[in-house]
Amino acid sequence: MPSYLFQCEELAAFTHHVAPDTLFAFDLDGTLAPIVNEYGEARVAKPVRNALQRLMGLAKVAVITGRSRQDAIGILGFQPHLVIGNHGAEWPGQSSGRCWELVQLCLKWRDRLHTALYYEPGVEIEFKGESLSLHYRKSEDTQRALEMIHAAIEDLEPRPRTIGGKYVVNVLPAEASGKGEALAAAMEEFGCSRAIYFGDDETDEEVFRLARSDVFGVHVGKSDDSAATYYLNQQSEILGLLNSMVGILETLCESAVRCADGC
Repeated sequence: MPSYLFQCEELAAFTHHVAPDTLFAFDLDGTLAPIVNEYGEARVAKPVRNALQRLMGLAKVAVITGRSRQDAIGILGFQPHLVIGNHGAEWPGQSSGRCWELVQLCLKWRDRLHTALYYEPGVEIEFKGESLSLHYRKSEDTQRALEMIHAAIEDLEPRPRTIGGKYVVNVLPAEASGKGEALAAAMEEFGCSRAIYFGDDETDEEVFRLARSDVFGVHVGKSDDSAATYYLNQQSEILGLLNSMVGILETLCESAVRCADGC
């Protein structure tokens, strides 16, 4: 069961992980940006954006999201060192940046799902390239909508991988990379010896289940079922934690400069 992060022992363990060689990695919706009724209107608040940009000057920052990279960068309002989209399947720089085989498969699934769910009010199909998200927050009967979504997914071929969320079902090709694999690859790419990862729902559990001593997992929102070691009560606590991380890193940098000058 996760422990609340803002306690003495837990904060001491957290502070130990805050270092210049740490990869600071974040989910987007529900973590850096609050959940909104219209998923297209999500935005990272200016104070959070400013804190992230200060953090970028002190350490590596990555965002690993179910959104497409293009949408994620728009929501962030700036571009961190690394943005990985589609739950880990979409990396920058590959023209090759897109796995077109997976994109074509998701296009085929989108058309099938559109036909199957056409008469289901309140269900929205979001095509993101290497994955799909089926939103049902606007449905008057969310339980029925979820049942209809799962029934439609059952008819897809080949069988996809599904990940639940907050009034959303994510549909991914079985062979697509996930967030856990993406975080490990990002750590290796940047040469980071440890990582701190913040996430808020089922899509982030793949990171929390890594059970690596060099990965510090924080679930945004209390959840007894999460594999994360620590949790925050609510998304609004992220800003204070970001500012604390920046302060710790700035102090470490100042100490290193003083030591270098003294030597």
